[in-house]
Amino acid sequence: MNVSLIAAHNSTEEALALLRWKSSLQNQNHSSLSSWTIYPFNATNISSNQKTQISPCSWFGIHCNHAGSVNSINLTNSSLKGTLQDFSFSMFPHLAYLDLRINHLFGIIPPQIGNLSKLKYLELSINQFSGKIPQEICLLTHLSILHFSMNQLSGTIPEDIGLLSSLTKLFLDQNHLDSSMPKSLGNLSNLKSLVLYGNKLSGIIPAEIGNLENLVSLSFSENKLQGSIPPSIGNLSNLQLLYLYKNRLSGSIPQEIGNLNYLFNLDLSENQFSNHIPTSIGNMSNLEILHLFNNSLSGSIPKEIGNLNYLIDLALSENRLYNSIPLSIGNLSNLQTLCLYDNSLSSSIPEKIGNMNDLSELDLSGNQLNGSIPHSFGNLSIMQSLALENNSLSGSIPSEIGNLNNLFNLVLSKNQFNGSIPLSFGNLSNLQILFLFKNHLFGYIPKEIGNLNYLSNLDFSANQFSGFIPLSFCNLSNLEILSLYGNYLFGPIPKEMGNLKSLHEILLTENQLSGSIPPSLGNLSHLRILYLGDNKLSGLFPQGIGNLMKLNELQLGNNQLTGYLPHNICQSGLLKKLTAFNNHFLGPIPESLRSCKSLISATINSLGKYHLIGNSPNS
Repeated sequence: MNVSLIAAHNSTEEALALLRWKSSLQNQNHSSLSSWTIYPFNATNISSNQKTQISPCSWFGIHCNHAGSVNSINLTNSSLKGTLQDFSFSMFPHLAYLDLRINHLFGIIPPQIGNLSKLKYLELSINQFSGKIPQEICLLTHLSILHFSMNQLSGTIPEDIGLLSSLTKLFLDQNHLDSSMPKSLGNLSNLKSLVLYGNKLSGIIPAEIGNLENLVSLSFSENKLQGSIPPSIGNLSNLQLLYLYKNRLSGSIPQEIGNLNYLFNLDLSENQFSNHIPTSIGNMSNLEILHLFNNSLSGSIPKEIGNLNYLIDLALSENRLYNSIPLSIGNLSNLQTLCLYDNSLSSSIPEKIGNMNDLSELDLSGNQLNGSIPHSFGNLSIMQSLALENNSLSGSIPSEIGNLNNLFNLVLSKNQFNGSIPLSFGNLSNLQILFLFKNHLFGYIPKEIGNLNYLSNLDFSANQFSGFIPLSFCNLSNLEILSLYGNYLFGPIPKEMGNLKSLHEILLTENQLSGSIPPSLGNLSHLRILYLGDNKLSGLFPQGIGNLMKLNELQLGNNQLTGYLPHNICQSGLLKKLTAFNNHFLGPIPESLRSCKSLISATINSLGKYHLIGNSPNS
């Protein structure tokens, strides 16, 4: 048989093998494989003994070499549904490229895949393959790319994977692989990307990983790895990305990590690292992202961090860091995000932070910072989120904060601020959240707050504000939560508040509000919580409140209200808590309240008697 006849015969065999696999698929007639045919014959009845010569080289997704043999199969995102059980791997001795990603293939990866001796590229990502990675994968010694991401593979990574010496990219992420990593990974000297995140891998990071000097990207995040980072990681001189977040790693961060001069993204967050942040981190001159949050790191923030001129995102929150914020942090002129919350940092906020013109998020909450907010913060013109809550900051709130027109989140609660709210706050036209609660602020609430059309959550509670609730609040059409409790506000509740249809919670307790409860509050169909207790409210209780079908909690105690509780007050079956004591209500407890199965507790003063309703509402 001459060469051309042999080639034709082999091409026919490959075509028949592909047709057999197609016939095994659950959606074999899908349009993407419509070209896979030997019309007018029926593919399932074709025998390899027939003299018909077939070439698959023009079929969708198939490419052949000069001799007419299949060397590439690319069926990515072709809506294929089925298994590889009937794929005759041994019939494709010249196959170098196999791409089946983004399909609905399932079942095991057959061990016969090891017959593809010339395979260089294997891509099976984003399917539903299950079972173990077959050991026979390790026979594919020409393999350069191996991608099994986003499947349901389980078991261990094959111990002999280190035999794949030509491998440059290994992606096994987002599966269910467990046990420890094989030390033989350290033999993959040509590897540039090693991505194993989102599995159940345990044990330690092998020191042999430090042998992979060509590695550019290393991701072991979201596993169950333990122990410390091996100092040999400092040998990875070409590394640009290192992700180890969401593991159980502990011990010190090795000084050798500072040798990674090309690293631009370092994320060691959500582990159990302890001791100090190594000063060598200041040598990583190309670093753009540094995430060390949610560990047990202690000591001071190294001043050397100020050397990281390209840094755009610095997150050291949820640790045990103490002492002051280093002044050198003000050198980070490209910084966009600075999160240092939930530490024990003390002293004042550096004035130079106000020079970081690119800063869009600053969170220093949950520390022991004192002094005042620097006036230079008014220069942070693209700031979107400023959170300084739960510190010991004092003095007045700078009027310059009103210059931050892009701000949507302003949280200054739980400090010792005094003075009044700056009128300039009315300029914060994009603000959605404004928290000033638990300070020593006083004076009238500025009517300019009513200009904040996007505001959804306003909390001024536990201060010393006085005066009326501004009528301009009734312009806040997107407001969902209004909390003003624990102040010295007086006068009536504006009837226009009933127009704020987005309100979920109104908390006005512990003030000196007077007059009647506006019947318009009965229009707030989304209202879940209404707290009006401990005021001087009087008059008839609006019966329309009983129509609020989402009401969970109603607090009316310690007022001078009269009339009847609405007969349908628990009509919705959602009411859990009700207090109405120390009022002048008349009549019996409404029947809907007595039979209210959702009610956890109620304290009511009716006809001079207290009625306590607990877990048994019918009692």
